[in-house]
Amino acid sequence: MFIHMVLFKILKKNVPLYVSDCGLWEKEAKKHGGFLDYRTLFRTNKKGECASFYVWKSEKHHARFMKKHHDRLVGLSRCPVKVLGYYNFTT
Repeated sequence: MFIHMVLFKILKKNVPLYVSDCGLWEKEAKKHGGFLDYRTLFRTNKKGECASFYVWKSEKHHARFMKKHHDRLVGLSRCPVKVLGYYNFTT
């Protein structure tokens, strides 16, 4: 299993936009082989920070999805975010 997580900083007023954008990414990911799950976590000790993570069967599934859809989905996303970091995990 492969997990890709992105840590973001967003303004509180933009949380509804962010949640909407996440739904867009999740909906697209569900259409592709190898996608298992998606979650967004909001940090309790750091104001305005959240992490979104996507669970894939393998890193290859994730890479294929990102190569094909990343730029288009970024263009469709409406919430202004500051990316604080990218993290990849295997189990």
